[in-house]
Amino acid sequence: MSADFAGETARLYARYRRDLPADHAEELAAQLGLAPTDQLLDLGCGTGQLTAPLLPHCAGVVAVDPEPGMLTGLRDRGLPGVVAVLGADTDLPQLGRLLAPLGAVVVGNALHWMDEAATLAAAAALLRPGGGLAVVTQGPPLWLGPAPWQLAVRGVLEEHLGPVTATCGSDAAALATRVGLLESQGLAVQVSSWRADHVVDAAWVTGHLGSALSGDVLTGELRTALETALAGHAGPLVEQVLTTAVVARRT
Repeated sequence: MSADFAGETARLYARYRRDLPADHAEELAAQLGLAPTDQLLDLGCGTGQLTAPLLPHCAGVVAVDPEPGMLTGLRDRGLPGVVAVLGADTDLPQLGRLLAPLGAVVVGNALHWMDEAATLAAAAALLRPGGGLAVVTQGPPLWLGPAPWQLAVRGVLEEHLGPVTATCGSDAAALATRVGLLESQGLAVQVSSWRADHVVDAAWVTGHLGSALSGDVLTGELRTALETALAGHAGPLVEQVLTTAVVARRT
């Protein structure tokens, strides 16, 4: 999968990436120790999948992303109390000089694009006493799911694009590495997870895949092949999603 999230990819991201559900966001905010007066930093914010549901639990969000198209999608949501900043993980030290101490820092499905050790260390340094840092992933990625229709999707993608094995940091090994990195910062770490089933259709599946591919990859022959593969599965298409939050607190 590609790291190019510009143009049409960003627009698809805004439409076909799910926000963290409100009840999960409430639990996450409590685990982070987020207070109504706190400022939160959402690193790799995309179009606001964590920013929007966590906003009611804090005073405001600084949402940071390196892709202008993503920030456009976030601004289009018209969320009061959100400041969209063009930046990357390497900007955390400078952001800290302007913003710290913060009540919380969160990273969604984006940490696997960053230098994980350096990013988590820099993020931990921004926290106030009692503040929290969370890495939130949703997995497995749609193309690695176990349902028959997902296996069919994976087969089509591999036929056209080659092996698709990326877990986007949602696998057990990545989880264990992140727990270790956060504990090495002297933080108290806990892991929470929530399961949900989502009924989807072919349009949603192709749109979601488009949000993970760059440019015009998902057009023509590949799109037709995916639609044909999905049409062969009777009944509703159900995607089982496991959301995992690695939450670390500065004691």
